[in-house]
Amino acid sequence: MLKRTPWPQPWLFALLILPLGIYTGFIWTPLPFLLSTAGVTVDRIAHLEALLYLPPVLMFLWAPLVDIKFRRRTWLVLGAVGTSVCVWVAFPLINPEHVQALTAVLLCGGVAVAFSMASCGGLMVAQLSTSDQSKAAAWNQAGQLGGGALAASAILWLCAHLSFVAVGFLVATGLVLPTFASLSIAEATPGPVPRFHERFSRLKAEGLAILRTPERRWSVALLIAPACTGAAQSLLPAIATSYHVSAEGVAWTNGLGGGVVLASGSMLGTLIPGHWDRRLTYVGAGLLNGLAVLVLLIEKETSVYFVGTLLYLATEGLCWARFVALVVSIIGARGADAGTWYSLLVCAGAIPQAYVTWLDGTGYRHGGVSGLLWTDGSVNFAVFAAVACVLAVRRIRLGRTRKRQS
Repeated sequence: MLKRTPWPQPWLFALLILPLGIYTGFIWTPLPFLLSTAGVTVDRIAHLEALLYLPPVLMFLWAPLVDIKFRRRTWLVLGAVGTSVCVWVAFPLINPEHVQALTAVLLCGGVAVAFSMASCGGLMVAQLSTSDQSKAAAWNQAGQLGGGALAASAILWLCAHLSFVAVGFLVATGLVLPTFASLSIAEATPGPVPRFHERFSRLKAEGLAILRTPERRWSVALLIAPACTGAAQSLLPAIATSYHVSAEGVAWTNGLGGGVVLASGSMLGTLIPGHWDRRLTYVGAGLLNGLAVLVLLIEKETSVYFVGTLLYLATEGLCWARFVALVVSIIGARGADAGTWYSLLVCAGAIPQAYVTWLDGTGYRHGGVSGLLWTDGSVNFAVFAAVACVLAVRRIRLGRTRKRQS
């Protein structure tokens, strides 16, 4: 019998987010590499990966269910079970002949895993104190990104030794087991389900309040800007052969080593003071991620791939930790609709992931590996430059206002 506590420790959210981490780790690393070695072209893989961002973009249509009917911890387990079934079915379809069927199954998996993600975010907002939320955001991304990368390494190793059916079963089992830790949270029973128009009116009022607050309005704008997406992560395994990297090299760099650096990059978020402007730290993390891309442009050598990929993943971990911290700061104290608002804002953040992934694929089609990398890095530079210009203009205006008043 699990001991229940009304105030879970922040580290628990590294465990609860593992279903999402394992699922995204699979579609980001083993899937593109296995498809590439099976003969699927990189631009087709990029467009497939872009399609898989469709559930995160549209999950606002079904994710609000986690705030009604059942406890969020129950929705978390149900979402993980549905995702595990889809992953098991998907593995035998990894070949050029079944790309469309594979895409359809993984889209269903994305729908199911959205329940786990929204439930985890809702629990983070509703069950934690304000002081613990920033730490939980870092732990959350350490579990998602680090756990996902470690799972990717294990999947690649298993695929080299077992059949795809057996690997799918093992991954599906490992995906669902961690979610039972959510039963240790003493979550209150949901209240009566409000009528649709009542809940819609409440959400509309809260949304207008966000848009009327300058700080929150600009934070939402940053979420849909093409910064901090880490979009190239799902394509780095597909271009590994251009750097003469083997399957074992991908498993170690994008998997085991990548998991360590992703988690480390995420945990750097715990060192950032809570009073710092989360918008500035968010675009600053994006700038670092863009600089990491430049390393991969030095030369197409194995050592360059290793160093550049690890730097990219480390800065990506920091990006996502600051993304969650930014989302939580926008939500504020909204216990009843915490999961809904978390879902809505993560949907906003998934939009740039989808179109930057598509742009990266287009860059590869026209400019090869260099075109892909320049596309991925330049969007981060552009957003940082735009924010820097806005801040500079504001400072100049503030200085002029002070002079007039004096």
